[in-house]
Amino acid sequence: MTRLRAIAVFAVAFAVLAVLAGKDLLQPSTNNHFSHMAQGWLEGRLALPGEPPGYPRAYDDWGRVHSLTLKDGTVLRGFPCRTQACVDKRRRERIETFRATDGSVHDVPLAQVAARGGTWYVTFPPGPALVMLPGVALWGLGFPDILLTVIVGALIPALLLRLFERVRPGRPREHLLACAAWAFASPACFVAAHGSVWFTAQILADLFLVLHLGAAWNAARPAGAGLWLGLAAACRPQVAFAAPFYLLEWWRVDRRPAALLRFFAPLALIGGALAWFNWVRFDDIFEFGHRYLEIRWQERIQTHGMFGLHYLWRNLECMLWLWPQVQLSPLHVRWSIHGMGLLFASPWLLCLLNARDPLPQRRGLVLAALAVAVPALLYQNSGQVQFSYRFALDFLPFVLVLLVAGGGAQPVVHAPGARLRRPSTVRRLAVPARPGPPVRPRPVVALRARVMLRV
Repeated sequence: MTRLRAIAVFAVAFAVLAVLAGKDLLQPSTNNHFSHMAQGWLEGRLALPGEPPGYPRAYDDWGRVHSLTLKDGTVLRGFPCRTQACVDKRRRERIETFRATDGSVHDVPLAQVAARGGTWYVTFPPGPALVMLPGVALWGLGFPDILLTVIVGALIPALLLRLFERVRPGRPREHLLACAAWAFASPACFVAAHGSVWFTAQILADLFLVLHLGAAWNAARPAGAGLWLGLAAACRPQVAFAAPFYLLEWWRVDRRPAALLRFFAPLALIGGALAWFNWVRFDDIFEFGHRYLEIRWQERIQTHGMFGLHYLWRNLECMLWLWPQVQLSPLHVRWSIHGMGLLFASPWLLCLLNARDPLPQRRGLVLAALAVAVPALLYQNSGQVQFSYRFALDFLPFVLVLLVAGGGAQPVVHAPGARLRRPSTVRRLAVPARPGPPVRPRPVVALRARVMLRV
């Protein structure tokens, strides 16, 4: 029955997402960067053959490594400093501050510059391009990446359903409600229906994260857990911080060194491949290329950094409590490009307060979710054009599994005239800590009104 329900969940989710995608479903998205990356691999190159599509006016999130050829023959690769101080220095002293790919900073007199150039790159981790490679080999840049994103987006709740049956069996209604919450009342709904470079990467990372959770639960499949987490990190590098979930599971139920080695082996192989990919393009094993993005807020990035506390409060607002602007006369509701906070767009998250059932994996799920959330909260971007805070998708799989496995998805009913049970904490307090006269607890008065009972 679980398999049939999973198929039904996939079918319903696919139908809804396909309707939301509309006429673009079978078309390549405007920002199909991963198709360009895969096409480059097939042609034996790592960079774009020229300028990106739509340049110089209608292009978005492409990276450019600038090159300066000096009159003495020296060639520098990197990017120009665009902070206000550097702009003023260039204007007053005719000296350009240039940061090379190796991290060195050069003050170059403009009179010494013989030529300028640049090479354009896709500055995103290559995991999605690897998934698209067979399709791009068949259809080229016409590969329908939106359709791929919709299919993967529909697969995720189906896989979640099977995972829920493992972690909390025999609760089909709870599982279906949780799947609906993910598919239609979380950022996944907007993201999965739109494709594009940012959204496809997030949806594929979530698919691999759900598979990772299934393999890491009770440390059941160490190699699988490492493989799926590595593939998720190849789409969204910050999700690698979710590794503590498996490590705590291993410590709790296994503790064999061989199992730990099987977990880290695929992670190390994928991490090594990503490091090599970064090095051959940007001379830095940790640089995926976002430092070289040709975007209007480069000045902000170079001033405050790619990550920093400067962005924390804004990102917290976007994640939690940002809400639409409402005008009463005439009635008009306007969404910010930063979307809505999760408290408004995904209020089911409040059910976490009810997820109090004993759960040995609780610590690992919480730690993994927090570890993945912190980089997003310190990142220079809030996610931009979105219905709700899409970076939450990097940690929501852990939150949703915690909610279901901890009993937070249990339906609540109203029972007129029901009697309140004394909480277990009150019963424990009624037992004296040391011998002595018995302690009589104050009676608990049962309200003869509508009270909430868990079923």
